[in-house]
Amino acid sequence: MKYALGVFFTFGLMFAFHGAIEGRVKEDHGIPLVGAQIYLENLSVGTVSDSSGYYFLELPMHGAFRVIYQFIGFRAETVSVLVRHGERVRRDVVLKEIAIPVSGVEVRGQRQVVHESKGPEPAVVIPRVVAEQAGKTTVGEAATLETGVQLQKRCSACEASEVSIQGLPGRFSLVLLEGMPLFSNLASRYVLDLLPVEFIDRVEVLKGAAGALWGSDAVAGALNLILPEPARTIEAKASYTQRNYGNDISAMLGSNLNPVGMSVIGVHGNRDFVDRNQDGIAENTAFRRDMLLATLRYYPGIHWRFNTGVSFADELRRGGAIVADSEYQRNPLAEKVHTRRWDIWHSTGFTSGDKELRIRLAGSRHQEDGTVETRAYSAQQTTLYGELTGGVERLVSGVVVSHQRLQDNRLFDLYQESDVGIWAAGRKISLPLGPVGNDFLPALRVDFNSDYGSILSPYGALQLFLGPWDFNLAAGTGFRTPTVIFESMENLPGGYQYAIRRDTDLTRESSLSLQAGVARRLTAAKLIADLRANLFRHRVANFITAELVGIDSISRRAVFYYSNLDEVAFSSGAEVAGNFIIGQNLSAALSGYFLVPQTRSGQILPFVKRWAVSASATYKVSRWGVEFNAAGELNGPMVVQTVSGTGGIHRHDSPLYSVMNVRLVKEMGPFRIALGVNNVWDYYQPPLSHDEKLEYYWGPIIGREFYGTLSVAL
Repeated sequence: MKYALGVFFTFGLMFAFHGAIEGRVKEDHGIPLVGAQIYLENLSVGTVSDSSGYYFLELPMHGAFRVIYQFIGFRAETVSVLVRHGERVRRDVVLKEIAIPVSGVEVRGQRQVVHESKGPEPAVVIPRVVAEQAGKTTVGEAATLETGVQLQKRCSACEASEVSIQGLPGRFSLVLLEGMPLFSNLASRYVLDLLPVEFIDRVEVLKGAAGALWGSDAVAGALNLILPEPARTIEAKASYTQRNYGNDISAMLGSNLNPVGMSVIGVHGNRDFVDRNQDGIAENTAFRRDMLLATLRYYPGIHWRFNTGVSFADELRRGGAIVADSEYQRNPLAEKVHTRRWDIWHSTGFTSGDKELRIRLAGSRHQEDGTVETRAYSAQQTTLYGELTGGVERLVSGVVVSHQRLQDNRLFDLYQESDVGIWAAGRKISLPLGPVGNDFLPALRVDFNSDYGSILSPYGALQLFLGPWDFNLAAGTGFRTPTVIFESMENLPGGYQYAIRRDTDLTRESSLSLQAGVARRLTAAKLIADLRANLFRHRVANFITAELVGIDSISRRAVFYYSNLDEVAFSSGAEVAGNFIIGQNLSAALSGYFLVPQTRSGQILPFVKRWAVSASATYKVSRWGVEFNAAGELNGPMVVQTVSGTGGIHRHDSPLYSVMNVRLVKEMGPFRIALGVNNVWDYYQPPLSHDEKLEYYWGPIIGREFYGTLSVAL
């Protein structure tokens, strides 16, 4: 028996995936270097690049490494890389020929960006492993690891989430799946909660208006969800998490049989009702969630790439009053919504040197039905998307066609919108700035919309390399077409049942965004520090808002009128962030932001935190296979709005509050055990009550949460 166990654990250690570094090695003009050597300093671990310059270096352990890249006739490069357990870190490296004289300017590797074909737009990558270490479970929660990104919940019963970027409402944040905008309007409110972190490889956050890059909805920025790719012949992993009020189960089976790769991921989760004050009204949303996602990749040779994927999600949410199923039709405080979603996508790409051609097709259907305020509720949204992209050495351009069809029995029978976008962007362009190394991205897009005519969206981004400093400047415009009424729930005060009226002349919102950032890496014997700072300003014209016009005398509902503001709205502020690697065992992060979201007349926009500070640290004891993580945040105030029984609106600031999360992880070969506590101080927002109706606007609502996770990876 002992021998059998020993063989089992040895087998598990052999197949445990600790992490990897991958990317491409090229020379100055973008030509792949075939046979470049990539190896770890002071370790006998290495690989070589293939015929496309691609390399994959699997690591014997996770931690901080110095990776050396070399090729005959080129100057060797050494790059410091931090790889956490199970993480795949991408590092693309450009080697310079020794024969070419190099000025004193150090041209450093660029950060990963949301759209790899379009250059130096300011973006931040959040790997899945980082999100898991911070205790994040959904895509929406993972996105908040980036400074200036907030997860907002607008509906207390359905608890649908939005991601607010730099103080603008969540409807201005575009959500993409591998570059495809499948999650617009109705769907975007739920995918942030539905999609677990286990489904993704990373989240890429692009800040600033980028209508030239993505079209409608990219007013404040975009989130791009990148799916994982198996790296080995067989990969399998599974995890089970038990929480105070529910559990999560996930499993993945993948295979990379070059040139074919595939993966299947399944997730189940549920949450129970929480009623701390025993008033029969839940402080949270109870749900049962199931998701399935499958991908197939075929890469025959170095030129062609084929990718196909499908997904299905099914969720039942219950909120408000805790009642039996038979009572939802009679209790106006109880709501139940059943969500089902289907997605299918395909991408065909061809590359040859600097030339590329790509076709992407996608379709999705999002369906909801249930009971809201004792009434039957149903809504469906169908989205079709197609893109043809072509590129040469200095230019990439494309044509995008999209169509969406929406039905909602509470608001309108049918809404349809079609859009054709034609765009072009430069790439690998440098401005003649003397000894200052730089990368410049100009872009322009024209959209022809079925409802709002032609829309012009220019964009420009410039990255400067001044010795150890990187400077990023970006300016762009964005727009959003008002396809659904409840898209602007950010402006609806809570605490009251409401009815909605819409201005017949409601028109699209448009924005101008400016970003200016600086970054620097500091290195010492036992310290690597990446520091970033950013200033931003958004200007939004035709901002859609909801104005309270009174209380209906018969239904006693608050009546809101949707219209475009006559004055412009702004969000201006600053962000700072630092990531630190100290020795081999300690890493830390510190960040903060403040912003001013207001109209020209000075009225503060509601439900947006105006400042926050966060910090985290991870300490690893390699000898024992133990990792400890602690993360805390201090959150500033936001304006909270409620409707009074007399028809007025009360505005007040929420209080300051802090949250601390801790997590301990133990590795035992292929097994990992994680124990954690979210909201250690047990802070929670007391229910806000008005006329026996409850809403929640800020802060934790269920107090301290304990959880434990058992996972295995083979």
